[in-house]
Formats: sequence, C-alpha cells, structure tokens
Amino acid sequence: MSTVLAYNSLLDHLVRTDSWLAQGQSSYALARRAVDSADFASAEDYAAMTVQEASEAYELYATWLRQIPNVLVDNGISADVLEQSLAETTARIGDHDLDTGWATYQHLIKTFTQACQDNDADAARNLLAEARRTWQHHHDRACDSIVALLGLAATQLGEGFVGELWDILLARLYDRAATVYDPATRTWAQSLERLFLDIAEATRGHLTGPRRDGSFSVTEDADRWVMTFAPCGSGGRTYEVEPTDVSPRVTTERHDWAWNTPGVCLYCAHCCQLQQRAPIARLGFPLRVVKPPTQGQSPAVCTWSIYKDPSRVPDEAYTSVGFDPPTRHTDG
Repeated sequence: MSTVLAYNSLLDHLVRTDSWLAQGQSSYALARRAVDSADFASAEDYAAMTVQEASEAYELYATWLRQIPNVLVDNGISADVLEQSLAETTARIGDHDLDTGWATYQHLIKTFTQACQDNDADAARNLLAEARRTWQHHHDRACDSIVALLGLAATQLGEGFVGELWDILLARLYDRAATVYDPATRTWAQSLERLFLDIAEATRGHLTGPRRDGSFSVTEDADRWVMTFAPCGSGGRTYEVEPTDVSPRVTTERHDWAWNTPGVCLYCAHCCQLQQRAPIARLGFPLRVVKPPTQGQSPAVCTWSIYKDPSRVPDEAYTSVGFDPPTRHTDG
C-alpha cells in the first residue's frame, strides 16, 4: 500500500498525502528524492502522479486546439487567414504534435517505473528528467499555439470576442463546476478541500515555477488559503516569452472577463471566467479569487485565494469582474 498517495472520495482518484502546505512541492522533485534514497516504491507513485497531474492540461489543450479553429471559422475568419496564421505559428515555435508528445511522455514514465523496479537509480534519474523535459516541450508548444489563436481572434474579430470565445470553450466546465460546488449538495468544507487539491494538482501539471517542475508557494491566512505561482506554467509563462509575431498576447482595453485590467494575457483571462465570473453568475460567489500578473511585471507572479468561508470573499472580487457585491449581513 502506498504511503505517499491515498484515495480521495471528493476527487474520486488518488491524491498526494502530504499536508496542504506541502502541496506546492514538485512531484518530480519528490520522485527524484525518493530515487536518491532508494525508496523506489514511492518514486514510482510520485512519477505516476505527474501523469495524473498533466492529464488535465493535455486533455484541455488537445480539445482547444481542435475547437478554436472551428469557432474562428464559424465566426467569420476565412480558412485562408486561419491557415496562414497556423503556418506562421509553426514557423515561429516549431512543428509539434501534442498527441505524439503525450504518448512519448507516458512511455518515458513507464520506462522509469521499470528502472525503479530494477533498482537502477541512474537510469531512473535520467528517464525522469527526460520525461519532464518532454512534457514541458509539448505543453509549451501547445500553449503557444493556443495563445496565437487567441491573438488571431482579437485581431480579426475584435478583442471583445476573446471573452465570448472563452465562454464557448468553457461552457461544459461552467456547468460542471456549478453542479460540483452547489452548496445545496456539498458543504463548503468539502468544496474547499476539493478546490484546493484539484488546483494544486492541475498547477503542478502545468509545470509552474522557475524550474518548470510544478512547484509553487502555499500559505495559510486566517480567512483563506493562498497559492502563489511565479510564474504559472501556462499563461504566466507567456509574459516572459519574447513575442516574435504581430499577434496580440494581452488585453489593451478593460473587460469584465479579464478583471477590467489592461495588459492581462488573453490566455489568463479564462481563469477570470472559470474561477470568478461563471461561479458568481451561477452560485452567487467565486470559487477561487485570482490576482493575475500583467504585461511588464517581472517576475510574472499570479496569486490565487481560496476562502475558508465564501461570505468572506472581498467585494473587489465581484466588482473587478463586473458584478455587484452581495449584501453583507452583520450580527446585531
């Protein structure tokens, strides 16, 4: 039986057993540490966790890379313009195939597992490092491709359309979150646990942090849990990538769907929609409150807060995304 993983009924899968304050540690780093101490069973578990962590990003990116071009054409961008844009993106970032990269990454983790079973520490270390590099390469190329498509949407259909585009892409997730976190069916303590562990896992899968290994900071305040990414491995990373094309990467105007803040990455805006705007509209409160980085900020620090009591979420979390704050009831 694993000592580092345990089944969580809220998420319906295995999660890491370390404390919430330790959830910002990289699963790759923990796997490497386990190999170094000859704890090969734990190393296998941590390596398997990296695949689970990355799966959300892979599935979303694979879907969006198919879906966004269709939505753009349906909304008036010609096939020729789209094809030219895709070709320019390929020329800039290189040709890649996300599905092939994902299969290669999974194979490397499987081979790492075999090395652990053979007690071959040197081979295990090399395979783990190669697996992380492989996932990073294909993750980043997919993210860059999505950012380029968002830039094409802003250029051809107007910056405001990006918010509509995210609503189309995220519709299923909006509905799912409204069901999963409905206070009529789940206590807030349960929602808090699910919100925390789920985003910790997904964030590690996006390979956040300066070493691109999925590490981030976790702190606990009296009223909330705070996660700090410097940078986030997806949208946050794009602030630090020198653009070599003419497609816009950030907002130039104020939009409810981007915290009414110019300079927000067009990709990062989906967190505004998914974490704040859609939940407020459907549940009456945000699930997670995001303070995004903006263009020119270095490092590109992003801060997420998950409140222990949703009634304690500050008014600014509502007003910054175009909603009136709820009426506050005070005792006495």
